[in-house]
Amino acid sequence: MVDEGKLQCYHKGCGLMFDPTENNSEACTYHPGAPYFHDAYKIWTCCDKKSTDFGTWMGYKGCTRGKHSNEKPVDIVKVAAVKEIRPEKEEDVIVWKGLNKSGKSEKNDPSERVEVTLNVEVTPGATAAIERKLKEVAEAAQSEDVQIGAPCRNNGCTAEYDGTKSSHGCVHHPGAAIFHEGMKYWSCCKKKTSNFGTFLEQVGCTASEHKFRNNEVVSKFREDWFSSNGFVTINVYCRGALPETANIVSDGHTLRVTMKHGFGNADVDLDYDLWDEVLPEESRVVIGERKVEISLKQKHGTGWPRLKFDPELDAKKDEEA
Repeated sequence: MVDEGKLQCYHKGCGLMFDPTENNSEACTYHPGAPYFHDAYKIWTCCDKKSTDFGTWMGYKGCTRGKHSNEKPVDIVKVAAVKEIRPEKEEDVIVWKGLNKSGKSEKNDPSERVEVTLNVEVTPGATAAIERKLKEVAEAAQSEDVQIGAPCRNNGCTAEYDGTKSSHGCVHHPGAAIFHEGMKYWSCCKKKTSNFGTFLEQVGCTASEHKFRNNEVVSKFREDWFSSNGFVTINVYCRGALPETANIVSDGHTLRVTMKHGFGNADVDLDYDLWDEVLPEESRVVIGERKVEISLKQKHGTGWPRLKFDPELDAKKDEEA
């Protein structure tokens, strides 16, 4: 039974009954921000609390205190016949429908932009791997023979040379590594996963001979990207990136990436004309043992349909809008 004199609060995240005579600036706990739906996540923009489950997301306690409000919205949506929530006006919900337009200004003079070098962090694992490699190279220089402990270079094989002449028993992935829309898999067996560590640990699908060698030469690298929670993240998958060679700069509209990987045997050289503006001062780079993660802070809260700005495609979007 509803207490007489009490009113219903329609603030997002609250929904309680309240006494108007006791309504003060600390009475209500609610979410003042708009919902943000992206990549299967439901996110409160005011506090960045997110979940893929709608019920869990709706259950997050508010992040702001204030007075209750009994101003009833025009429409009410009932969830599970017991809970009422307010549907947001379409213009208040940040969700990409394929029509988002880039916020990059055509009048912006490139000569007025200032390139900023992104802050680079190095994980302990990457530092340890570089130290191990330097030691291996020094030891290998003393002998051309395959040394005990030299790893097999076939993808997916974790065997190490034990001193015997046998090269049989290698189980590996002969195919290429594919990174597409956040999924990682080998082209030879197509066991997909979104976790990079799980991808690396997948057991090989083909048996052949080991390929032991002391000197590892790496030339290939791959990249993918995604946008979430106000950041655009670019992953460059390469082993043995050397921090002292990394030069990663952005003027907010473009991004340039140059560095040595493969412990100095190969180069990464990337140049992006970004789809929308970013804030280089609030962006960062993390160099890991097998991956370089570039996190770019978005200037605007819209979803990115592409990583790179395409004048022809984006001109069509403007005409359709």
